[in-house]
Amino acid sequence: MKKYKMIFVFRYSIIIAAFLIQSVASAQKLDRMKQMNEDKPTLIVAIIVDQMKQEFLFRFSDRYGQDGFRRLVNEGFVFRNAHFNYTPTYTGPGHASIFTGTYPSVHGIIGNEWYDRNTGNSVYCVGDDQTKPVGTTSISGKMSPRNMLASTFTDQMRLGSNFRSKVIGISLKDRGAVLPAGHTANAAYWHDPHLNNWVSSTYYMKELPQWVKDFNARKISDSLISQPWNTLYPIETYNMSSPDDSPYEGLFKGQTRPVFPHDLPEYKALESELIRKTPFGDTYTRMFAQAAVSGEGLGKRKDTDCLIVSFSTPDYVGHMYGTTAVELEDVYLRFDRELGAFLNFLDKEVGKGKYTLFLTSDHGAAHNVSFLQDNKIPTGNIRGSYISDSLRAFIKRYYNDEELLLTASGKNIFLNRKKIESKKIPLNDIQNSCRNFLLTLDGVNSVYISTELYGPTYSTGFSNLYKNGHHAKRGADIVIQYDPAYLSWHSKTGTSHGSPYAYDTHVPLIFYGKNIPSGTSVEFADIINIASTISTMLNIEFPNGNLGKPLDVLFRQD
Repeated sequence: MKKYKMIFVFRYSIIIAAFLIQSVASAQKLDRMKQMNEDKPTLIVAIIVDQMKQEFLFRFSDRYGQDGFRRLVNEGFVFRNAHFNYTPTYTGPGHASIFTGTYPSVHGIIGNEWYDRNTGNSVYCVGDDQTKPVGTTSISGKMSPRNMLASTFTDQMRLGSNFRSKVIGISLKDRGAVLPAGHTANAAYWHDPHLNNWVSSTYYMKELPQWVKDFNARKISDSLISQPWNTLYPIETYNMSSPDDSPYEGLFKGQTRPVFPHDLPEYKALESELIRKTPFGDTYTRMFAQAAVSGEGLGKRKDTDCLIVSFSTPDYVGHMYGTTAVELEDVYLRFDRELGAFLNFLDKEVGKGKYTLFLTSDHGAAHNVSFLQDNKIPTGNIRGSYISDSLRAFIKRYYNDEELLLTASGKNIFLNRKKIESKKIPLNDIQNSCRNFLLTLDGVNSVYISTELYGPTYSTGFSNLYKNGHHAKRGADIVIQYDPAYLSWHSKTGTSHGSPYAYDTHVPLIFYGKNIPSGTSVEFADIINIASTISTMLNIEFPNGNLGKPLDVLFRQD
């Protein structure tokens, strides 16, 4: 009897043990789901540095401090081969592509502005006459994201939290704030140069929040440009730049030589956008971003919030001075300090280890044409009228009707389709004849036509970048690709961007903060992968036009 009792107890113990093991295993599975759903950052911080080439992350690094770029690189994950996989590389398309996770061919922001063949007017990417300014009476307040045809990951954050997540977009440029914040944002704020204040539109609100009014009342912008702009360090130590008095650099209005110190108080009356063209524009933006975190209580709730801060000053300075100027080097050395100050603020206000941040750019920049010519590198500056006048003359000669050309705006050619149809000329035929002619012009590398851009023809090389950047309804009939280093730029000084070449597509990409491993990768990273990466981190739906893939290396568990 005792023997059978022992056997019973033993078998019962085995059953209990098995049950407990199964229960623990089930609990672990449940815990994993719970962990994946709860172990999320309280705040996503997106930092866009307008016109920052990948090389700027390292060119000036000897004098970067410990709290800014160096902290992100040392503690975060750096993608050293991140590119925009489309062209044109401009601010509007760049910001839209980062946050929608797709290309201009889908989200529709094909430039900062584009020609509307139906109305014959130019469309500004965030212009919206249905809205009214808030905080100003100027036209600079009439903005919204309505021209963007796809949702952003910030929209998906709002939808996925039943609109409890807060999303705020900030930039000196309206398009740098409006497009990333998406269609459902709580607010987007940008700089009104007429009042030197932060403003918004009725798309978001009826009046500015009190914290914005209080910030504007301090007139910080006026204070920041009340003294000359001198270099942060002794000017003779700026050995990564061209000489200060350079023929490649532009001038402030009223200035005779592009040299330090720049007497900002003297130029203030002549330059309405003065603060944007100085490193103090970054200071102004950083201070307002901090005010937004505190004023909106970002990162303080269960649902993840998002703050987008697009720093516009590097783009203004790059356009004005070019990529080799002392002014640009000084901007990045000072921006490194602003970045460090902002990170330290987030540590204190939100909590170190509680937020996830990524830093990237909306495009790169070319070298100044004259600078390259003086250093024996093939280049050229193509006047827009050179293309349009030459093509119009060809069409008149070949078709005996110059009105078949509707307009030629830089590298984009629009044909008069109604007139072409009335003359019973096959669209593909006139596009091809124009292409053959354009290829005879100096500085033209390739020519793409719309009947092929939205078909299966282009799938590799530069042609694929043009296909990704072409919207079937909004795009031009003919798109021109210049030779490398060629620009269509209105000035002999400064520089521009917009090409499919690496100097315009290659930008920094760094992830930092909660759940981000430390490391680096040289594998190709398409910038549109950012949106699906953030969406995966937050367990939310991808943006509705998404074509990107999550950056797998950030999710691997060793």
